[in-house]
Amino acid sequence: MTDLTARMWEGDALDLCHALTERPHLVVTDPPYAFGGEGDEHAISATVAIVLREMAKRLATGGWFVVMCAASLRSEGYMTESIRGCGLTPVRRGTWIKPESRTKVQTTGWAWASVSVLVFRKGKAKGVGVDALDWVEAPALRVGRRAQIPEQVADWMVAPWCAPGLLAVDPFAGSGALLTAATRSGMRAVGFEKRPEGVLSGVTVTKPPQRGLFQ
Repeated sequence: MTDLTARMWEGDALDLCHALTERPHLVVTDPPYAFGGEGDEHAISATVAIVLREMAKRLATGGWFVVMCAASLRSEGYMTESIRGCGLTPVRRGTWIKPESRTKVQTTGWAWASVSVLVFRKGKAKGVGVDALDWVEAPALRVGRRAQIPEQVADWMVAPWCAPGLLAVDPFAGSGALLTAATRSGMRAVGFEKRPEGVLSGVTVTKPPQRGLFQ
């Protein structure tokens, strides 16, 4: 029987992506992409770029790569450049619209009025994405100090690209919303998170296994 438990490995994504012993069919993630504001922006950006590139190289041929980013040319370009040369073809750009949210200039990222979702496929992308939505509208969620992807948005990001029984990976798993969406679509799911906080009840937090994904 296929194990559909959503698992979150506690640790640094840079280390954990090398621990994968199976090529995922779906990489879906909402990485830290706040350009500007407080903190070491360039250090965060470099980490995101390296992890995305490593996951793109590990993605199975015919698999899907779905990444959320700020609704700006700078952020979308940065995400795209991170995986250039890894054999991925751009397929679709979607938008998560947040009603009653403010503009990017006025507020922090979790409350931005819209967020982009970029979809790539490894290999040829003929006749794909027909059933995928171009946009979804849902209010932003905030649990304590952290943002959380609403279930409706997580399903919208995952369901069109799912392959029941195969592996989905979220290298920046956060609350685990995208992992639970993957299991709802019949996929096995594993995510990475350095500091698991506010994790959804359907996600099991563990240390990475010594051998194999689900032993």
